[in-house]
Amino acid sequence: MLLYDVIWYVWYVALALGIPGNILSAIVWLRLHVTSKNSSTVYLATIAVDNLAYQLLEITFLYCSRGGWLRDSVKHIGRSMAILEPLLVLGFSVERLIAILRPLQVCCVRFTLTHTITN
Repeated sequence: MLLYDVIWYVWYVALALGIPGNILSAIVWLRLHVTSKNSSTVYLATIAVDNLAYQLLEITFLYCSRGGWLRDSVKHIGRSMAILEPLLVLGFSVERLIAILRPLQVCCVRFTLTHTITN
């Protein structure tokens, strides 16, 4: 029972520090003069917003006592957020690796989306 209580206290401390920290991080990284100078700030801002949404969904999941569609929806959206965060870290790492290996080369990729409607 003691280990269970310690885990809950650690979880509440993580939430108490994580929610304001993620809000402040998102505010700092989403400022226009910061975002326009560095492409990595978009990744860092997205990670902060994703982590904040995950923490808020976990709080909702913990206090949603009855089962049903709301609890299941929150659980699945929270799992999606948990899967998205490592992918964002991977994208950030690959972007930094490219910036280190090819520092002065600018790569421009153009995507063309064609939508045809057949009647």
